[in-house]
Amino acid sequence: MTLVKLARPRINRNFDSMLDSFFDDFNYRNSTRNLWRPAMNARDLEKSYELSFSLPGFEKEEIAISVKNNTLTLKAEKAEVKEDEGVTYLAREIAFGTYERNIDLPENVNSDKITAEYKSGILSLSIPKTKEALPKEIAVTIK
Repeated sequence: MTLVKLARPRINRNFDSMLDSFFDDFNYRNSTRNLWRPAMNARDLEKSYELSFSLPGFEKEEIAISVKNNTLTLKAEKAEVKEDEGVTYLAREIAFGTYERNIDLPENVNSDKITAEYKSGILSLSIPKTKEALPKEIAVTIK
């Protein structure tokens, strides 16, 4: 077994030096687009699949949803906010750019009946299952 010594953060470090070391080690400005991936929850309910995406700060007009060949595509685009010249950021964590996510849907969905709602930064999709996929109860006669 190999033990690795971990460096503990210095408690007396001031805010500026903490930010400087963070940005020296990790070029955040250039990698923000590559790291941006809004969170998704997916639920399998009795009559539908429910997907929720965290898309805070978007207007619903900036979000597009489509289905082609049983693949659901979600696209959202947030333009970079241009700041005045001479502005120096201490931190810049609000993502911008284009986001696209493709989700392969199962065969047992009715893609013509998908509904979407966008409220408080959460995009919710309801994808109904086909009638064949719904649970059935069959009565069995005992002889």
